[in-house]
Amino acid sequence: MRALRIPVILALVLILGACATTAPPGTTVPSRSGDVISAGELETVAQFNVLEALRRLRPTWLRVRSRSTPPVVFIDGMRRGSLETLQDFRASEIVEIRRRSGTDATTLYGTGVGGGTIELTTRR
Repeated sequence: MRALRIPVILALVLILGACATTAPPGTTVPSRSGDVISAGELETVAQFNVLEALRRLRPTWLRVRSRSTPPVVFIDGMRRGSLETLQDFRASEIVEIRRRSGTDATTLYGTGVGGGTIELTTRR
């Protein structure tokens, strides 16, 4: 009987631990994906412009690799230009920010985006 208690207790601990990490219904939990910043995560930096938000959340996205061009900014699917464009938007206006590598961006958009892209989806 005693030998049966330990596996049962361990199973309960695992089950309760899994339940404890689940967010209550109706709440947003910031996601932490390498190439996407979700609305939930953007809420934590809503008071900043998008460039400053990226400096705080994903500073590596802003680094230009040696022999590479800087990322190109796209907003709602339209090419908008350089990283400085990000200063014109508040993080609170954005639903999602996505980074694409140079290879992925070139496949999607063609030449001229070898440094990758930073794509914003705004609250329309």
